[in-house]
Amino acid sequence: MKRVKIIEKSTLILKGIKCFLKREVKPFGTSARIDFPKEFIGKKVYVIVTNG
Repeated sequence: MKRVKIIEKSTLILKGIKCFLKREVKPFGTSARIDFPKEFIGKKVYVIVTNG
């Protein structure tokens, strides 16, 4: 899995948002998963992890 270098900032500005979802990361074996609707299969998504 490709990891992106994280630079902590207090503000995030995004353009061209198609949808916004709030999900909980759940355990899956020795890893984790996030459930998304089937309409996102094959799409590129970005997951933003918050302190909350």
